[in-house]
Amino acid sequence: MSNPIKESTLERWIQNQMKVWESEKKIIEKEEKPRPFITISRQYGCFANDIAEEIAKALNATTTNNKWSVYDKNLINKIEQQYNISEKIVETIDTRKREEMSELWRTMLADLPPQAAVFQKLASTIRTIAIHGNAILIGRGSVVITKGLRYGLHLRFVAPLQYRIQKVMEYQKIKDRLAAEKLIEEKDKQRHEFMTQYIKFNAYDPASYDITINVAQFTKEQVAQISIAGLKVRKLI
Repeated sequence: MSNPIKESTLERWIQNQMKVWESEKKIIEKEEKPRPFITISRQYGCFANDIAEEIAKALNATTTNNKWSVYDKNLINKIEQQYNISEKIVETIDTRKREEMSELWRTMLADLPPQAAVFQKLASTIRTIAIHGNAILIGRGSVVITKGLRYGLHLRFVAPLQYRIQKVMEYQKIKDRLAAEKLIEEKDKQRHEFMTQYIKFNAYDPASYDITINVAQFTKEQVAQISIAGLKVRKLI
């Protein structure tokens, strides 16, 4: 999902995925081992989407069932903004998990203003996707929203500023280095504010993640293999 997708195609994908989740609902309930998921937090300019797609590609090359999918900001927002879809997605997990999730939000969001309901809908969508498993969730506070789900691997991608400036200039077709640096500063600030607006979470704390990777030192294929090794060490796959 790293490339732009037509609205109609995106909606069809969401509807098809919901049908899969609904059909697998009872199967997942009976499985002894929960299906794993990955969350990715990143500094702007690390281009996590490309790496996430590489991780999914590598994982799917070794399995014929339960294919891995990437959920980026655009896809998650599309699901969350359509209330009826967001509600139906939550209904694809069993009653016990829905009740546990409701209790978690009551505890986490108890002291927040009414507008926190918007964040709750987003959080419910992300947590439901994680519960279904075989998902790679990029950003949107997924590392803290999935707190307590023991079968997740939480990654953090970082890189030196000069590396990120160069990448942003290449990807965004920006010729001015100062403009690229300013964009990075703004985006990193926006992400930090998103994480602290509704939840007290320090995205810069390395202890919040299982693995922090300096992506400037590796190819995307190598980062994918490091990530998969993390899944194996944790015995998640």
